[in-house]
Amino acid sequence: MKKKKIIILSAVNALLITLIVVSLFTIRNYRRELQSQQASEFWRGKSEERFSQVSCFFPESAAISENKILTFRGLIDTKLTDAGVKLPKEHSLWTDAYSAAETLEVTGERGTAKATAIGIGGNYFMFHPYELLSGSYLYDTDVMKDRVVLDYDLAWKLFGSSSLDGMYVKIGGKPYYVAGVIKRESDKFTDKAFSGEPVIFMSYTAFSAETTAPAKDNTAASDGASNIACYEICMPDPISKFAATLVKENLAADNGGIIVENSGRYGFERIVKLFTNFGDRSISNTGVEYPYWENAARVSEVYIARLYVVIALLAVFPLGCIIWLLVLLIKFLRPKLKKAKAEAAYAWDDRYARMDQLKKRRQKHGGRHTRGRHGINTVINEEDE
Repeated sequence: MKKKKIIILSAVNALLITLIVVSLFTIRNYRRELQSQQASEFWRGKSEERFSQVSCFFPESAAISENKILTFRGLIDTKLTDAGVKLPKEHSLWTDAYSAAETLEVTGERGTAKATAIGIGGNYFMFHPYELLSGSYLYDTDVMKDRVVLDYDLAWKLFGSSSLDGMYVKIGGKPYYVAGVIKRESDKFTDKAFSGEPVIFMSYTAFSAETTAPAKDNTAASDGASNIACYEICMPDPISKFAATLVKENLAADNGGIIVENSGRYGFERIVKLFTNFGDRSISNTGVEYPYWENAARVSEVYIARLYVVIALLAVFPLGCIIWLLVLLIKFLRPKLKKAKAEAAYAWDDRYARMDQLKKRRQKHGGRHTRGRHGINTVINEEDE
């Protein structure tokens, strides 16, 4: 019967440990699922420096202008130099992107469709590396700002194809040439966070021209359109939270922007904080409307947190068994330890008794002793012999 219990306990523990390993492996996969959270690893490359990916989301009522971002860009290298970071001459150590979104009507060969228009600036497609089905992405260095990228759904609605070389769409009666067609992410987190509407990407310059109402004097706002809702940056992080603090102090402090350090969002500290602030997390009173990729990341955090709870519950029984085995081991070893302790004490006392006998013998015989190779050699007087 005892042997049967051992077999059952071993089988149960083996099953629970296997489930724990599977859960840990699943967490590892979840952490790598969203490409929008991997930009710092891609940008860092083989560099030994620590890099951080930081996102800043602004309330709709306090969105920032492109000029403010340009001003912030001018501070970054100076702040890095002050922090002891050596700047290379041939390339930049940081890259960033910004975006704004509005619903616009887009017209193609087959008619008109409403789509989420995302105006982008900076190195946007490095942070969001969508699969390119045809053509090319948009780049900040493009001279022509009248080029757009369609997602697969919008391309099929407007043209019935994803190969649109030489084609153009119209927004507000103005033609925009199709640079490429992309396929959006297809994962369990994005599927939950994305509402499913078609998407068109356009330069922020063209986007602001289409979405910003003219001023009373019929001119554009002098400081640029103030509708940027998301800013993202990858940069060195010489000390913990350096990048996040830099963005917070220079972009988010004045308008209630929310800072997210993507590089550490799946760390133990962040997951514990998620549990302790779960109620506050569920209620948003900041006025920030997160883009779908951030909502997808927040969903993934919840999934990972659940798995940590599962792991903790699964580990209770094996840990209990380990503690029980340790108690049995201590009970088994305790008599042996007592015996070993007694034997050691006896040997110690015996050593001193023998030394005392040797001393008395020398005194009795009046001999002399010398230290030889193997210890003390006592030389007995010839008269005693």
